[in-house]
Amino acid sequence: MKRRLFSTLAVSTLALGSVAACGGSDADSAAAEGPIKLMSIGSFETPVFSTPQVETALRAKIADINENGGIDGRKVELKICNDKFDPNEATSCAQRAVTDGMHAVIGGASPFSPQFLPVLEAAKIPLVAGSASSGGAELQSEISFPVNAGAPGMSLGTGRLAAQAGSSTVVIASDNEGSQTGADLSIKGAESAGAKMTKVTMKLGAPDVSATVARALQLKPDAIALQVVTEDALKVVKSLRQSGYEGAVTAPGSLFPPASLEALGDFAEGVRMTSRVVPPTSTDIPQVKEFLAQMKKEDPKAQTDDLALNAWTGMYLLAEVLKGRDVTDGASVIAAFEAVEKPIVLGTAPDYPGVPATPDAEEYPRVPQFDTVGSTVKDGKVVREGDFFNPLEA
Repeated sequence: MKRRLFSTLAVSTLALGSVAACGGSDADSAAAEGPIKLMSIGSFETPVFSTPQVETALRAKIADINENGGIDGRKVELKICNDKFDPNEATSCAQRAVTDGMHAVIGGASPFSPQFLPVLEAAKIPLVAGSASSGGAELQSEISFPVNAGAPGMSLGTGRLAAQAGSSTVVIASDNEGSQTGADLSIKGAESAGAKMTKVTMKLGAPDVSATVARALQLKPDAIALQVVTEDALKVVKSLRQSGYEGAVTAPGSLFPPASLEALGDFAEGVRMTSRVVPPTSTDIPQVKEFLAQMKKEDPKAQTDDLALNAWTGMYLLAEVLKGRDVTDGASVIAAFEAVEKPIVLGTAPDYPGVPATPDAEEYPRVPQFDTVGSTVKDGKVVREGDFFNPLEA
């Protein structure tokens, strides 16, 4: 079953504008309560996995919100907490969110949500639009409000794309927990589409991936799926092509930001991906244009990729949900999300209808619509392939 991709193209320019102050006595009361305080927890700068573009995307959207009156007259403040790719640091970040009285944690890309979510749950501080980099935990917690199917949706979709190339497939995965979880989901996606998928594990950040590639190619696969960090994806794809492999390569869309595609050149041609949001090259969508303009204003050199657009979309959603609501603490933000009755148009992802009473996927009950969208690298650019689809459906 295919879903409607977006209702955005019919939305007026006025509706697509920046979040503005609503005015009125409620706004005056809210303004007296000070700023809306947010934290983002993620691996922003580490030796093996860094996502500075997520911070840029959040700051870009928040700057636009504040320049246009804030949320009901209240400014938005953002604190960044780098988990340093360390579960203990991630937990410490969550503890600081509690101590500092954060209203919500927004849009980070951390592989350690199973470690930090219990801290947020105890304090009733919601996690909004997490990337679900560590798998299903963010898509199951009662204080989590994902925009989409996140990393699990992309991993399942990656397996399904691989299965379209043939019945014999391989997934190359790093030896960290998040990548291994993603690989298992890719296998599930491939098997649900009738293909066999074998896992080949490599050391995270290995300087030489030739041995890993050789093991994968010995299996004579029709397609090779990737569940590695971005830095390793470049090395693996280059080594595959230099080894003479001409078969399909599939991956989550977050692995190939523009800088990676440029570095790979012709080696990236034909790589197929699944993403939680539309590719940032989808400039036919007004919200994507808005995202790109705000990113350029905030930092012209920042990557405009899947992770950045997901974070930006999460901040866009949070602002819409909080308009007209009395925001006093984390519990009040949770209440605002639980009160969503009318779908919120996002454009970059399917419309947000709130937490579903009957989820698409029982294993991921917090996901509003368990969808992903495919794309292919053509002439060095990521080109969207059709509508969002549910990778769990036959």
